[in-house]
Amino acid sequence: MKDPMDFDYEDMWLRYRVTEEPEYKELNSKNYEKLKGLMEEVGVYLDLRDGRLSISVFPNAYKSKRTRNAGRTRRAAFKDDEALFEAYRYSDIVQLSQSMGDRELMEMLSMPQATFYRHKKALKESRYYKSLDKTRLNDREYLKSVEGDNIF
Repeated sequence: MKDPMDFDYEDMWLRYRVTEEPEYKELNSKNYEKLKGLMEEVGVYLDLRDGRLSISVFPNAYKSKRTRNAGRTRRAAFKDDEALFEAYRYSDIVQLSQSMGDRELMEMLSMPQATFYRHKKALKESRYYKSLDKTRLNDREYLKSVEGDNIF
């Protein structure tokens, strides 16, 4: 069952135009920086400029605090070339999946099946994958140029 709090935090932001009541001006100026710092500790960014209040979420920081870093640390799949010590990225997996099946990819990455499918699910749900031009999945340069080419 999917956690109701599990959504794309990258799209989480609000922007309001606000006015300040004169009787709270001193209290607000005293507490603004404190409150901003507290919120940033849990992955929420608060900004007030020219009467515009912006609130947004730092996805990694928020998720880390929300889950208390529970579970195993994520391990990347590294390429065989030991001299480079380079991890496979989303672009590599998308390109390889055009010519290989899941089973072959798992073996090549030396990755357990459950881990592979968990990583593949994260790839398919990512903003990176959703923004790809599906007709250019074999174009290595194009795949590497798209924003969000994270480590697989």
